[in-house]
Order: sequence, then C-alpha cells, then structure tokens
Amino acid sequence: MEQEPSSAPEILFLRWVPGLKVIVALLAVLPFLVLLHAPLLVDERVLFFEARKWIGLDPLAPFSLPLGGSGTWRPLLLYVYWLDSGSPTWLSHLLNLALHAGLSVLVFVWLERRLSTSGAFLGACFFAVHGSHVATAGWVAGRADLAMVTCVVLALLALDRGRWLLCSLSCAAAVLFKETAVVVPLLLFLASRWPSGVETATRSQGRALCLSGATVAIAFAVTISIAEVSPGYWPGTENVLTGLAMLAVPYLLEVLVPWFRPLAVPWSLPDLVGMVFAVPVASVFVWAAWRSRDETMRLGLVFCVLGMAPVIHVLGNDGGQWYLLLPSLGASLVWGSWAKTRTKQGIAVVLVTATLGCTVVEASRWRGAADQIGQIISEAQVVAQELGADALEQPPAQDPRSWPHVGPSFCCGLPYQLLEPLPPK
Repeated sequence: MEQEPSSAPEILFLRWVPGLKVIVALLAVLPFLVLLHAPLLVDERVLFFEARKWIGLDPLAPFSLPLGGSGTWRPLLLYVYWLDSGSPTWLSHLLNLALHAGLSVLVFVWLERRLSTSGAFLGACFFAVHGSHVATAGWVAGRADLAMVTCVVLALLALDRGRWLLCSLSCAAAVLFKETAVVVPLLLFLASRWPSGVETATRSQGRALCLSGATVAIAFAVTISIAEVSPGYWPGTENVLTGLAMLAVPYLLEVLVPWFRPLAVPWSLPDLVGMVFAVPVASVFVWAAWRSRDETMRLGLVFCVLGMAPVIHVLGNDGGQWYLLLPSLGASLVWGSWAKTRTKQGIAVVLVTATLGCTVVEASRWRGAADQIGQIISEAQVVAQELGADALEQPPAQDPRSWPHVGPSFCCGLPYQLLEPLPPK
C-alpha cells in the first residue's frame, strides 16, 4: 500500500542522522541490558528441556504433541528454543534482545509507510522502550510473543506490498508460534482499509486477505484440536466479562502509557504515582483521536484493543506483561500519529525519555525477582543432587507483593525438568 508522504514537519536533527534504524535498535536493547546475566526462570528451563528431549527423539515431534508449555501447541516455538538450549544463559538473553531489536526496526519500517519519518521514528522509539517489553525482551520464555509479533509485522508489510504468499505464510507462522495471533486477519483487513482515501483495493491485497484468513483459521483449528489445556485457557463468556470489567481499562492505559503495572496498584507507591501521571497523557491521545478524526490514530487505538482481545481473560496471570507486545504495536502508531507538529514532537521526545527511565527501573525490578527465583532453583537442585528428588520439598506459596516484580514471582512449584540433566541434542 503506497501512501503520499506526510506533510508533517520533521524533527530538526533527523536531517543529519541517517541511521535511524540503528538508533531504534539500540533503544530496543539498552534498557534491558541489566537482564543479560539474569538466571533462567522456570518456564524457559522447562521449554529448553522439552525441546532437547522431544526433538532429539523425533525431529517432527513438535508438530504432533502439545509441547509449547502448559499443554499448548506451538510447534515452531519449540524449534526456536532447541537452537540455543544448553547455551550460556547470557547467550539466550542476547538472542531475545536481538529479536526485540529486529522487531523494533520492522515496526519503524511499517510506521514509516503510514506516517512522516519523524512520527515513525518517535513511534518506533516508544515501541522499543515500552515498559511491558521487559517480559518479552528480558524473559527468555517471552520469546513466543517476540516471534509471533514479528510474523504479524511481516504480514502487515507484505500486505502493503501486495505480496499475498508472504503475507499468508507470515500469518500462519504467527499462529504456530503463539495462538493469540488469531486476530491477525482482522488487523490486516483494517490496515488495508484505514485511512480512507488511500488506494488499497488491489487484486493482490484481496488475495492476501482471503488466503491469510484461511491459513489462520486452519492453523487455529489444528491448535485447538492438539492442545491439552484447561478449559479456562480459552476465552469464555464468564472470564471474558470478568476481564473486561476488571482489567481492560488499566491494561489499555498501560499499553498507551507504560509508567505503571496494573496489578501493583495500589500497594506499590511508584506504580500508583505512575498511573496518576499516565491517565492525563492517555486521555490526550484518546481525545485527539476523537476530535481530529485522525483515522491513523484511530487505527492504532483499535489495534490496541484487538491485540488484547484474545488474552483479556488471562491478563491477571503474574501481571500479564508478555501479552502486551502486540497491543503496543497499536500504541506506537498512536504516538507517532499524534506527533504531527514541532511542539508535539518535542513533547513526545520528553515522554519517550520518561518511558525509557521507567523501563530501566522496570528491568531492574524484574532482575531482582529473577535473582530470587534463580536462588530458589539453585538450592533445590543442590538438595536433589545430595538427597534425591524425593527429599525435595516444594517452596511455600509466595506473596507477589513481597517481590520486586510481579511477573517472575514464583507460584507454580518445581517441575521435574529442573532437577534432571539437559538431554543431548
């Protein structure tokens, strides 16, 4: 989809900085460097173990068994974990940071097709330093969302260019990385129609939309048939209504202005203060979208809502930060679309800088919680080696308010995979 270049004024320094993608990539890495040497948590240790075990027995096992974690079926994800299973911990974290940097650059490329260069740059910078991304850039188990959203952005770019085969394959891959990508056909349809006045109804785009919808429907149907998860994992009337009533507004607010964690309010004073400041900023965005009738900004808001739709009922799980990667794509479009004048661009620079500071604090919190879990796992492994696994007692239930961060809080016990040596490749 080709658009006329935006007439919005450019930030002055953009005239002398050719490497905008490099800046975006650096911003996608720097706030999370504190997590480079963080210990592996329970989920990724289990996924590494399962990948080595089952792919070692049968290279096609991920396509026939629910091995994606918690009984889910995410076959492509298991191959990604197999690649660096057994590697030094820092290397696994570095791979996650590299994926996050690459995704942020792709977001910039996609935004630039819809916004001015300055708007796209600011939107991509916001995406790169989004506070909720600590659970995907800094947590190895968050790689599922990184891979899924990367495929979604590739599908959006392929749709813009009318490459129907690449678009449909990217959609299918997104669902095979994580089933919450089921909303991608709707995202593609809206992106092909908004803003109005842009010529988008090409035959290749129509073919891309139809084929993408079909491939996602097939992939999702197979996912449901193979996955072995509890009934509450899938959206139902009761849990969706509960999520809408209790979680939708605070999490949408966090997606737009990530200066607080909803589950940490009100007992964490910094998060309470962050929420107080986030409310007026988010209100400005919503009011601007309504008053100006800016269809690009409205598209971003709709992307935020649709990105949360498949997970609204599970957002409360340990803070649900990893679920916000896809909705934050829409938030980056909102931020970039809002910054149309020099004054707004200056304000956006200040707000992005504030977001960067909040994310650094968030990453430090996550590291503190991860270190606590790493200590628990290390002590359990010592006991299992010296006295046997039967002598191991599960740690007591944890109060998440006593942890530096809710996300890595220890709640699910010690699975056997943590106490056995990693199978050979």
